[in-house]
Amino acid sequence: MKSKIKVIVIGLIILCLAGVYAIIDKAVSIYDTSCDTSAFQSITLEKLEQSFVCKENHMDGISLKVAADGVLDKSQVVMAYKIIEKDSKEVVAQGKTDLKKVRNGKFFKIKFDRIDATKDKKYMLEMSVQECPTGSIRVFYTPGSNENATLIYDGQTIEGVGVIRSLTHRFDLETFIVTLCFAAYIILFMRWLYKLFE
Repeated sequence: MKSKIKVIVIGLIILCLAGVYAIIDKAVSIYDTSCDTSAFQSITLEKLEQSFVCKENHMDGISLKVAADGVLDKSQVVMAYKIIEKDSKEVVAQGKTDLKKVRNGKFFKIKFDRIDATKDKKYMLEMSVQECPTGSIRVFYTPGSNENATLIYDGQTIEGVGVIRSLTHRFDLETFIVTLCFAAYIILFMRWLYKLFE
């Protein structure tokens, strides 16, 4: 009886830990993820506009692939951003961020206050570099057009889509299941080792 209770308690603890671990910033790409990374192109960020359709019920941030070239102190680089709902023209999020956490060629997260009721709505992301004492900032995009994701650079439309993701902080079932499977694998493997050397 005690062993059954112990198993149930351990199982509940694993479920709880997996549930907590599965609350993540779910990233949904607005670009074609089948595009090979070697085909990514980049442009110097001065003023950039990217339209997109949000696929989640709410949005807590965005992430984009950027690189800092010849920048001596990334904390001195200031980038401004603004998200506008296209139908109402309402500015739903805006702010400034430094780039001290930028790692070249990696996704850089920008978090903002949650925007609710975003599913299937069209938005425009505007980005610009406000301060950059040395070097330059590049943003990446994939070649090819998409009617739901128009990329505009310095007033000119580019045949491409920014390598950008919307972020939604929520429980992710896929992560939960993968975590449980991994935990089950570890437990079974440890039991096998225990019996092997018993």
